[in-house]
Amino acid sequence: MRLKTFRTPIAATAALAAVLAGGPASAQEPAAPVTGDIVTSPGLELRGEFDGDRYDVWANVLGLKPHGSEETLVVYCIDIRTPLDIEHPYAEGDWEESGVANLEQVRWVLFNGYPNLGAASLIEAAGAEVNAGWSDKRTAEVAYAGTQAAVWHFTDGWDLLSDNPVKGGNNGEDEAVLAIYEHLTDEPGRVPDPSEFVLDLEGADEATYVDGRFGPYTIRSNAGAVALGAEGASLETEGGDAAESLEDGEEFWIVLDEGSSEVTVSATAGYDLPVGRVFLATTDESLSGDAVNPVRAGGSQKLILAEPREGELPAEWRFALEAPPTERPTESGPAAQLPTTGSSLAVAFAAGLALLIGGLTAMVFTKRRSGAH
Repeated sequence: MRLKTFRTPIAATAALAAVLAGGPASAQEPAAPVTGDIVTSPGLELRGEFDGDRYDVWANVLGLKPHGSEETLVVYCIDIRTPLDIEHPYAEGDWEESGVANLEQVRWVLFNGYPNLGAASLIEAAGAEVNAGWSDKRTAEVAYAGTQAAVWHFTDGWDLLSDNPVKGGNNGEDEAVLAIYEHLTDEPGRVPDPSEFVLDLEGADEATYVDGRFGPYTIRSNAGAVALGAEGASLETEGGDAAESLEDGEEFWIVLDEGSSEVTVSATAGYDLPVGRVFLATTDESLSGDAVNPVRAGGSQKLILAEPREGELPAEWRFALEAPPTERPTESGPAAQLPTTGSSLAVAFAAGLALLIGGLTAMVFTKRRSGAH
């Protein structure tokens, strides 16, 4: 039997009895939405079109300064036809609420664009050159403009002109912005939503008891390296080293602590995601909580966060393991040792499975099959 595959976020389900834990833990509170104010600095004027009709637009460099923070986060416009609202604060909203298309491609653009890739590095990766006369500010404006143009291509269906795409861009800006735009739009990939990240444990039904340890168990994760820990046991790699961090497909073994029969294995997969979190203009009243029906300010440009966010996908598996005795005294003397090939482990889920938002727990009880040896 395969253990439950964990995805996040997950809607909480009714938890049945957790035999070892004595009951499910409480779900963690979701993080509060980020709110902040918009700051701008001059950028480049881009020449483009919708379905053959000219539509030129300024790619000013936009930033979001979160409330209570001194940092400024890079954001991009995902709503090219709507004026930017700098009079109202912005609050994190849902992508579905924004009504903007092609989130997966936009995430890919952000992942491969500026600032996740440095300005000069992006220009060079696109096959263009950084003009030796450009300042760092100018280089960043070029990288931002090329990335913004690619974002607008997917969110608004806007196309950058291939002939003189930057108004007044005669010092290499034309070539660099166009190269970045084509680099980010020609063959876009996709960056998954956190709900597609998986943290799974395989092998419980095939595991054996050999040379004082149970295993192997296999980690499955598409979210990155998995940090492991255990209570009531230690975890080892095949060679006997401590299994503290494993990649997808790598294996570990469980070695019971002396006198222990109950084991909790905890796992955390970390990831960096250019989340593509959408920000919508709102009102001070809504942010204060005084509004009966919080609303966003109308007629305001929608923005998307460009910088990555660290995230974690946690899981926990609990086992009841019974190590076979090394000797069985009889009138004729001690019994033979278990064969080195080991024995299969029978696996059954406990009375229930608790799935908790932000802290997922699977209760698994494992015992060595009984049988003559």
